[in-house]
Amino acid sequence: MLHITLLSGEDLTSIPCAELSDVKTLKQRLHHQHGLPPRFRQRLLREGSILDDAFELDAPMDLQVLTLPFSEASETQDRLYEASRCGPAAEVENLLQVPADPDTVVVDFDMLPGSPLMSASSAGRLDVVQLLVEAKAQVDLTDSSGGTALIYASINGHAGVLQFLMESGAQVGLSDRHGWTSLMHAAVNGHAEVVEFLLEAGAELDLCDQESSGAVMTAANRGHARVLQLLSEACSQKDDYSGRTALVLATSRRLLEERTSQKKSSKK
Repeated sequence: MLHITLLSGEDLTSIPCAELSDVKTLKQRLHHQHGLPPRFRQRLLREGSILDDAFELDAPMDLQVLTLPFSEASETQDRLYEASRCGPAAEVENLLQVPADPDTVVVDFDMLPGSPLMSASSAGRLDVVQLLVEAKAQVDLTDSSGGTALIYASINGHAGVLQFLMESGAQVGLSDRHGWTSLMHAAVNGHAEVVEFLLEAGAELDLCDQESSGAVMTAANRGHARVLQLLSEACSQKDDYSGRTALVLATSRRLLEERTSQKKSSKK
């Protein structure tokens, strides 16, 4: 039996050894079942020594658990942002263990991903996104441009990241400060798979809205035929299908036909 106490000496829990494999799985269990912070902010001690996450829990023992506050060092936060964007996942793990705050908004420029999660989502780094979400990064956190992790994943067509974020609770209908949603960004950039995922998740496009109709016509003008097909099918199934919606779709189809015709002519 593993007997876990707080540093104060207060009993926390006792767990049969057979139910756990190593310190990492114990930390995850303490987080999910006993309300402790994510594993990155926990330290388990045995006789005063900190145990590594890979330490095997194959025998009865008494353990103490310590929880750490986030590091306030700005350098650590900058390193986490850069590692999330392009560094090894192992480096992200190490920085989260410092522990670095996964929600610190580091970059404050319009339409550049502001936080580590936004940066990793923009780059399509699913393994890093999973680490940051495990560290309790807020999936709907916004930066100065109103961008979210889901919006940045949609802009760049990272369907796997997008699906994981939605499974983690990300809201599909949020818009940036320009009024553009994830669906609009995916549409104008021609990411049909992402558009399909978002529509299946309940994302909607109100073609009576200027931003939405503009996004659809831009997608058509760029020749994104599959995207236009998906959006047309979704709009035609809505109960409030209006004359404005029909006009936008008809105009978009004409733009697509003109675009296709121009491309054919240029090849002759």
